[in-house]
Parts: sequence; C-alpha cells; structure tokens
Amino acid sequence: MNPTIAFQTNQNVTLEFLPASIGDRILAFLLDSLITGAWVLLGSILMGQFVSGGLFDNNLSITLYIVIIALPVMFYSLLSEVFMNGQSIGKKVLGLRVVRVDGTPTTISDYLIRWLFRLVDVWILSGMVGLITMAIFSGQRLGDRAAKTAVVKLRAPVRLDDLIPASHDYPDYEVTFPQALLLSDRDMTTIRKVIRKTQQHRTFDLLALTAEQVKDVTGIRTDLDDWVFLNTLVQDHTVLAVREGV
Repeated sequence: MNPTIAFQTNQNVTLEFLPASIGDRILAFLLDSLITGAWVLLGSILMGQFVSGGLFDNNLSITLYIVIIALPVMFYSLLSEVFMNGQSIGKKVLGLRVVRVDGTPTTISDYLIRWLFRLVDVWILSGMVGLITMAIFSGQRLGDRAAKTAVVKLRAPVRLDDLIPASHDYPDYEVTFPQALLLSDRDMTTIRKVIRKTQQHRTFDLLALTAEQVKDVTGIRTDLDDWVFLNTLVQDHTVLAVREGV
C-alpha cells in the first residue's frame, strides 16, 4: 500500500492524502525554473534590442525590466498557486496540488505563507533546507509546516483493498449521523465528488446545495458547516456500512 499522510479533523473525520515524493517536488521545481528562466532570457534579449535600437533609455529600460521581467519571476510561485488553485505549471504537469492538512480549502494567506518561506526552504543553501525538512516531515517543507499545507498527488493509485475497510479500523469511532445509511452508495459517490471538486475549485455554492439536498432526504438537522457536515457524513456511512455488513 502506498504511504499516506492522515489528518484528523475536530469532528473525528480522517482525511488521507498521498504525499508528493521529493523527486516529484524537485521535478516540478525544475519545470517551473525552466519557465521562469526562459522568461528572463527572452525578456533580456528583447530589452537589449530595444535599448541598442534607441527605443528606451537606460532608466526606462531598468524600470521596465523590473516590472515586466523581475517581478513576475519573483511572484511566479505565489500568483500561480493563487490563480491555479494550488498548482504551478510544473505541479500541474506532474499532477500535484497544494492542500490544507485539515482538508479545508486553501486560502490566499496559506499560499502567501508558503511563498514567504521559499527564501529559507528553496534559496538558502541551494534548497538543502527544504530537502531536509521534506525528508523529516513527510514531504512538507518549512513553508508547508507554517501554512499547515502539504503537496499531494491528485491521481493516487487505488487498490480494491483500499476501498473495502476492515471493521477493526474503527473500533472507537462514534457515529454522528446514523441516518447516513439512508443514502445509497451512488449518493455517497456523488457527495465525494462534490467534496473533491470544492477542495480543488472552491465550488461552495455546489457544496451548500448538496448539503441542503442531503438534509432534506435524511431529515438531518445540524449546525455544522456544510464542509464538515458532508465529510462527517461520508465517514459515518463508511463505518456503518462496514459494521452492518452492507
């Protein structure tokens, strides 16, 4: 079985992720570095042509270089993760994404913290700090630890044994919503897809609509927010199905 990192929410919902390997992280970084390096090279060549042709003076060329070339490279990782839902181009190519370790959707502040720590993780000692911390903390660098995030694989290989949990896996689990068994396996598959889509694309309207429909069908009344409610319901259904041999 592939090693995973598991996180327990306050509502006793266990979320498991397959962490990106150090090799995956390095390769994604190299791909992103090729992109930013090509941007710098192309921009420098064009800027040099404009200066030599007399189109720009030195002061203007320096300003344009900073604005058009240097700043985009400096903020590349931050902006790409913000606007690509936790991915850079390198991460997207390799099927990686930044997620919060408690399973809730990532925020701009999470990405900002990770970006601020890149100076220590990636650039000081040529990335050795990041490599060491990733080796110690299951793939998390210091920025991930500070932001409570992790880089995970989106397409984790699935085995039949992973889909059929044993009853002894939940000896002390307390079911919050016994009405979960009123939902079919097809219903639960739909709910899992909604949760995954919300985590990746922040489709909170769809999440709220799904939660409302589930409450109407099951008669559940709860003050939990929609995200926690649906995750708890999924866990409850899994445990109840195992215990009752459904």
